Amino acid sequence: MNKNDVGSAAQSTDEKLDTLKGAVKGLVDQGVQTVDALKNKVVEAKEGAITRGSDILERVTDLIKAHPIKAVAIAFSAGYLGMRLFRR
Repeated sequence: MNKNDVGSAAQSTDEKLDTLKGAVKGLVDQGVQTVDALKNKVVEAKEGAITRGSDILERVTDLIKAHPIKAVAIAFSAGYLGMRLFRR
């Protein structure tokens, strides 16, 4: 093997390495974009769940204030049934 063959083989290897680096960088960039999109969807879902939860809590609070005796009776009944179910 002469020096020219070694030099061209090294140059060919460097070119392949650069091509491989470019391909890997492209895949990493795609992965980052996908993760960002998923993150945004999760944040939106979390905000929607918090909003729905707050609305339900507000409705329940209004119902308890409107009918306090019924609310206490329902809470007592639920506690009694729970005790009877789990006691055995």
